[in-house]
Amino acid sequence: MNIIRVLFPFLLIVLFISPNNLVAQQESQPGTGFNFQFNSALEGYYYQDALGSIIGDQIYTSDGVVDKNTYQLGPNDLITVGIEASENIVLRALVVNPQGDIIIPMLGSVNVANQTIAEAQETINEAAKEVFRNPNSTITLERARPLTVYVSGSVPSPGKHMAPPFSRVDVAIYGSIYKVDRPSSVSNLRAANNTIDLLDAGPLSFRNILITHADGSTDIADLVAYFKAGRVDKNPVVKHGDRISIKRLSNDSPRVSISGAINEEFELEYSETDSPSLLVDIAGGYKPEADTSRLFLYRHEAGQTEKIEIAKSDWNSLKIKPNDRIVIPVNRQLNPSTSAWVYGEVEIPGNFPIQNGETTAFDLLNLSGDLTNNALPSAAYLVRAGTLENEIPNKFNADLMKRTSDQVAQGFEYLDLETRLSQNKVFIDLTDDEQLKGVSIYDGDRLYVPRNEETIFVFGQINNPGYYPFSGNPQSVYNYIDRAGGFALAANRERIFIIKAGSGTWYRPDETTLESGDRIFIDRNPYDELNAQRTYEVQRQQLKNTRIQLIMTGITTITGIITTYVAITR
Repeated sequence: MNIIRVLFPFLLIVLFISPNNLVAQQESQPGTGFNFQFNSALEGYYYQDALGSIIGDQIYTSDGVVDKNTYQLGPNDLITVGIEASENIVLRALVVNPQGDIIIPMLGSVNVANQTIAEAQETINEAAKEVFRNPNSTITLERARPLTVYVSGSVPSPGKHMAPPFSRVDVAIYGSIYKVDRPSSVSNLRAANNTIDLLDAGPLSFRNILITHADGSTDIADLVAYFKAGRVDKNPVVKHGDRISIKRLSNDSPRVSISGAINEEFELEYSETDSPSLLVDIAGGYKPEADTSRLFLYRHEAGQTEKIEIAKSDWNSLKIKPNDRIVIPVNRQLNPSTSAWVYGEVEIPGNFPIQNGETTAFDLLNLSGDLTNNALPSAAYLVRAGTLENEIPNKFNADLMKRTSDQVAQGFEYLDLETRLSQNKVFIDLTDDEQLKGVSIYDGDRLYVPRNEETIFVFGQINNPGYYPFSGNPQSVYNYIDRAGGFALAANRERIFIIKAGSGTWYRPDETTLESGDRIFIDRNPYDELNAQRTYEVQRQQLKNTRIQLIMTGITTITGIITTYVAITR
């Protein structure tokens, strides 16, 4: 090594005299064993460690900027050393070996174990002074070493786990929860991108993860606050050799909840760092109608439940206790953003502001203007929004009816059919102002006013089903049946119905008057009955033919006897 130090200045002089011979090629310099290349951009010489290039081939994600005054170098760190002297030298991809040494051409082995980057720069600078005059050394961390952490507790794969450098807790524990392939750039990036899956990993304590550092100090990680509220400080960066403990939750584990006028209601594991502000952030913030000036905290102690009103100024300092329940109230003074829709044949169809439960169908219709000349008021109907928060108490539930009903299977099918057809529908008569004033409108309701097409729809067992013009004059149902080609073969002439537009009510022809939009339905004879009737008619005809044949045979026989008798008596 002393020979190298003696020869190296002369080698630099030779390289300096003939730089053009070294710009485009890389050669082993005699007597050194190291490959140097002159770089015109650096105005100096460049060296890259081949071993470091292989080790540094993997790509790791990095969270944050390395502090030269705090980061301590250790085995498998990959660094670049720059030496400014009479000639600039860049030594790329030097590996810190298991002994904590780096091998520097010309300088030999330099130990940097457990030194900060700033301290290691001074160490290398002192070693460079033996070869160079007034050197200035710098270190760049090219790739930090992977972390080794020890995960314990109720995880599927406890024990030692490798993590990318500068990993936060979520990435460090991912391999203990989910199986990860052997370390590679792909698997590390995948773990870093999929850590949100941890919240679905089962009843594990992800709000109270204990991190114990090598110096005995501890941290607590809260991954729910990290993922749901974006609190990066709740997901600290782990250090080499950290011990991470994850417990399993039980039914008796302390919990807290937040509900009310909040975007996402939660009941979740309790954390000692909980505050109303943090829980609001975890729940995604307030709904528009929330009263953001206060909240109610319900606390059960000594067999009693206490209701505590907390002003917003105290939300950050308030100490949340296990099993506290927080409710964000609604500001009843706010003008709610409630509205209802009107579609169809009105002057101004669209979406209109309403007061929930106070605006009536009469008011809503007035907001949309008068009906057009093409409107069919008798067929209008209202569809409820059907929100769970304000579900009507008498809403029909077919499943509940099945629980106590004595219906047979066919009856249950009919119940389901009626439920689907009538769900959330309110039939109204736009010509009856009193009825309209009695119908309350709620947020999201939709009023439909169909067009009057001046037609009658004839269908069922008819030869030419379809729409037929409605003249406006009262006409018999049978007039429309004749216009539709008459009854089909399977028609049941005793079962003719008029189905009213809008309400869908069924009437016999003599029970109502035909109006525009109505439907005429001709039922059919049941298939089995029709076949039985046809078989009966055939059998009856066959019996009739048999009787006629017997009568004719009898007549022929009697005629023969009479003829024979007359012939004999003559």
